[in-house]
Amino acid sequence: MGQLKTPEPDILLGSFKEKKKHGNFILFPLIWFFFFALTMSALCQETPNTLISHDTISVNIHNRYELSAFHIIPGSEIVRVKDRILVPGEFLINYEELYLRLSDTLSYSIYDTVFISYRSLNIPLKKHYVKREIIKRFDVESRDTITSVSRGRDLLSEQSIFGDDIEKNGTIIRGFTIGTNKDLALQSGLRLQLSGNLSEEIEVVAALTDESTPIQPEGNTESLDELDKVFIQIRHKNAIGTFGDYELNRKLGEFGKFNKKLQGLLGEFQFENHSGFFSVASAKGKFNTLNFNGQDGVQGPYILYGINNEKEIIVIAGSEKVFIDGEEMKRGERNDYTIDYSNSQITFTPNRLITSASRISVDFEYTDKKYIRNLFSMGGESNFFGNDLKIQYSFLREGDDQDAPIDFSLSEEDKKRLEQAGDDISKGAKSGVSMAEPDSLGKIKGTYEQKDTTINGQNSTYYFFNPGSDSAKYIVTFSYVGLNKGSYDKESLGRYLYVGENNGDYLPIIFLPLPELKQFANLVIEYKPFKNSSLQIELAGSSWDKNRFSTRDDNNNLGYARNIQFSISPSQINVGGVELGRFGLSLRERFIEDRFTSIERFGDVEFNRGYNINLSDQDASESLREINLSYLPMSNLTILSNYGNLTKGDKFNSNKYQTSIDFNSPKAYLLKYNFEYVKSDFGSLSSKWFRQKGRGEYWLWNLMTEINFLAEDKKDLYNGGDSLIYGSLKYNELNPGLRLVNLFGFTAGVKYIFREDNIVDNGRLVKESQSSGYEYDIEFAGMREITSTFKLTVRDKKYSQLFKERGLLDNQSVLVRSQSKLQLFNNSVTGDIFYETGTQKTAKLERIFVPVPVGTGNYKYLGDLNGNGIAEENEFEPTLFDGDYIVTTIPTDKLFPIIELKGSTRWKVNLRNLSGSSFFEKVASALSTETFFRIEENSSEQDIKKIYLLDFASFRNEKTTIRGNYLFQQDIFLFENDQELSFRLRYSQQKSMNQFAGGIENGYGRERSIRIRFRLVKELSNQTEIILLDDDLNAVVNSNRNRKIGSTTLLSDFSYRPLRNLEVGFVLKAGESTDSFPLKPTSVTSNGQLLRLNLSFSASGRLRLEVERNELVANTSENFLPYELIGGNQIGKNYFWRLNYEYRFTTNLQTSAFYEGRQQGGGRVIHSLKAEARAFF
Repeated sequence: MGQLKTPEPDILLGSFKEKKKHGNFILFPLIWFFFFALTMSALCQETPNTLISHDTISVNIHNRYELSAFHIIPGSEIVRVKDRILVPGEFLINYEELYLRLSDTLSYSIYDTVFISYRSLNIPLKKHYVKREIIKRFDVESRDTITSVSRGRDLLSEQSIFGDDIEKNGTIIRGFTIGTNKDLALQSGLRLQLSGNLSEEIEVVAALTDESTPIQPEGNTESLDELDKVFIQIRHKNAIGTFGDYELNRKLGEFGKFNKKLQGLLGEFQFENHSGFFSVASAKGKFNTLNFNGQDGVQGPYILYGINNEKEIIVIAGSEKVFIDGEEMKRGERNDYTIDYSNSQITFTPNRLITSASRISVDFEYTDKKYIRNLFSMGGESNFFGNDLKIQYSFLREGDDQDAPIDFSLSEEDKKRLEQAGDDISKGAKSGVSMAEPDSLGKIKGTYEQKDTTINGQNSTYYFFNPGSDSAKYIVTFSYVGLNKGSYDKESLGRYLYVGENNGDYLPIIFLPLPELKQFANLVIEYKPFKNSSLQIELAGSSWDKNRFSTRDDNNNLGYARNIQFSISPSQINVGGVELGRFGLSLRERFIEDRFTSIERFGDVEFNRGYNINLSDQDASESLREINLSYLPMSNLTILSNYGNLTKGDKFNSNKYQTSIDFNSPKAYLLKYNFEYVKSDFGSLSSKWFRQKGRGEYWLWNLMTEINFLAEDKKDLYNGGDSLIYGSLKYNELNPGLRLVNLFGFTAGVKYIFREDNIVDNGRLVKESQSSGYEYDIEFAGMREITSTFKLTVRDKKYSQLFKERGLLDNQSVLVRSQSKLQLFNNSVTGDIFYETGTQKTAKLERIFVPVPVGTGNYKYLGDLNGNGIAEENEFEPTLFDGDYIVTTIPTDKLFPIIELKGSTRWKVNLRNLSGSSFFEKVASALSTETFFRIEENSSEQDIKKIYLLDFASFRNEKTTIRGNYLFQQDIFLFENDQELSFRLRYSQQKSMNQFAGGIENGYGRERSIRIRFRLVKELSNQTEIILLDDDLNAVVNSNRNRKIGSTTLLSDFSYRPLRNLEVGFVLKAGESTDSFPLKPTSVTSNGQLLRLNLSFSASGRLRLEVERNELVANTSENFLPYELIGGNQIGKNYFWRLNYEYRFTTNLQTSAFYEGRQQGGGRVIHSLKAEARAFF
């Protein structure tokens, strides 16, 4: 055997290796943990991991005795001959070939027996693997010994590879694409899922793929389908190993909280009272938390920013936690919120009313695509003395690899700039203005020109977007710097407008990203001195290097924290044989140094508000002392009392007193009340804050009455003064309600909403506003035929006259969501109704063309037609073939307050399900209809009743509508699904209006058609359609999307089936289309023929051959021909021939091929071939 080579430290550490002052800091805990895990693993190797084998073999003349076990542990063997145990030297064991020989000096006879005992590893491998084996057996009939071949298991079978206990499924794909205008491209794909037992003690679960799925899941459901999650997990009763995508979710003590989505290796072990883990991975994102208040009448979207106020971020799917007023929300359209991960926006559903009093907190992970981010972590837990003593520890190191930028590159000058910047990102910024490079003719073509102006007597230079101008010589890159902290506003992608200093959100600078490194470690010791008691001591340390390029400002990297807590869980107290109830107690002391930083937010979401910390110096060290008392005199009565003192630095001191009562009996009554008083001092400022919250319920039969109230009174003032200062407030909120629960499947409730707000004006509290409204909800599920839900929230906020004079306007919030499904008259009438409306903000959309591989897009770039160096929308044209661009939309920066409405209904009437024998019923049974109606509107209409009460005259208004769409479709069937004869009449109409960043677009489409299906003879059938279409689009003047098309098409499809597995078809089509938008209308007449052949192979495959000819004749060659007018064809004769083949060789192997050839308008012949094989298992 060769010598085992130890990997170099660089290989062990990968990109974690430090090139700065930290040296091999990570190496020592990694090696320590590695050997610790090996030691614990060795300790847990009990007898089930080894086997004791016994072989009994008669002495033979060859002196070769084959051993039955596979992996013998050297030195464990005991060999016995003639009742004597042999000593080493009297025998020889070959551990590789697994046989034993006796020494020639040993005395034994041919009649003796060799007894061998030894230990071997319990590895589920066989000594021999054979496909076939020759065996001899006695044949009873012939009374002779015969030789036969026994067929063993195929070495390449699924059972040989995976084992009998493994459940597996997946697909292997291999294919290629080649064509006249495309190079040979190979396609390869693997998706594999495994689960089951590798042995009696080892289980494997795996999801593997070599396909890349960069699509973020939609954040509109409670659970997410993470299509790109790939991992292998091996489980043992003492250990678990995971390689691939996984979540590291740990909470050790107060500060040691990790919840991260990672990609790498995770090891976990468990032995008796000891457990541990280690993780080496690439982190998908970094953590951030945002706290902000909602806005009246705005359900969203609320934009999430990065740590340094970055806007161009992507939220890691599923990493977010959203809280309102300290309560965690649920994701999903039917729950509380939805999230757009790609655009980093959260929108709240009508189930959760958002107001200016809503305190919103969001914890999330995001990626900014700047540096590869690596992570190493480890931790463990040990219990001693019957779990009376518990020790926990953890270490985490997470940082950016400064030598591995992702979407940018750093020059030597950039690195020097970052070295000088220290921890200040603004010092690492550089100018975003550069001179454009000359083209091949030496001409400089930029997009911005430099202009000078005078503002308040001061000379100023700014940049004006003017591509194509001879003065446009500059390329300018802008960065977001914060609301009203810049001089430019973003109008669209790449286009910024100068609006004056501190009036915009952008500046012409580039922020060089600072690579950071965070390290954290903590130790938690918990001891139970006596029953129901616990003493916990936690020590934590952290290091945060905000710029790994620089050693400046590194003196504040290290931080320290501790937490000491003693608690007695509620225990029964007896005095003189009288049970007084259960009492509980907890004492806590916590210190957090100002430089300490945790990996994620810890503690209560509203901790800062609870102690009025917003009044303090946020960067000072913090000391907290708390005492909590609990008393439970009865099982349904809980009384809690709390006192806490918090100091930050030398100036801030806060005392909090809290008492709460919880008295309840399910389905009978409930009483909850919480009172808090917070007194804070910060230098010359003092604050007193009273907070009350209560809820009461009383049940009578299925009727529940409830009342909720919330009241706060906060007074901030200077010491010695009596005038209140900004930050003081007072409000009262009262919400009584009545609810009927599950009466014959019917549930309904009504709640009254009332709130009065007072804020400071001239040193005293004055009434600012009064809000009132109602919440209604109805649900019915008492019949199989009808299910329905309805929820309506109406809230009016009216400002006092004083604040109306200051420009504040009354507002109304209306949130409605209704959904119903009906199945009536034995399913003769089925339908569904959906209606949802709410007030929010939205942005205009901008079309963006994204390059893709040739043949996978639906647009092609015509070139820089106007010579301005910008790829504009009118320079892209739709195409049916060889497209290399796709179009997508992104929201612009500016948000507009709107009311959003979404509604739809679908009804299917099938009178055939009615039973009856009358003439009318027989005639009516041949009739069926289907009706569909959908409407969507985003409008800034001030009178919102016009929108939610469906005043259609106010819809798609160019002055108020941001986006609007309307669709109505009516189908009438006669003898529907009858193969002999059937008719369909269709009328469909669609209207749309969109305010894009480039201008307004109005669309109109209408279809009127009749379809007839009939069978001439058993083998011959026909489908004929007459279709009248209108397709209008009114866009900006210079857009090539403008059109006004009317067309009439006749299409007749003959199908002949001489055999069950053979179909021959012949299609005739003729039509005329006219585009009336040009001054001289464009008229195109067309005729076409298609011949097809379909051949099926008895459920194994099919072959389809098509030959098509289309001829288009136009009345003019001067006008632009819209794609919608010619349908992707060219004027002249267009020929297409296609061959599509699919065949399943076995249950698990399928092949397919598609060939297409075409010649359009007399051009060259284009060939394309795609072939693919799929194996299923």
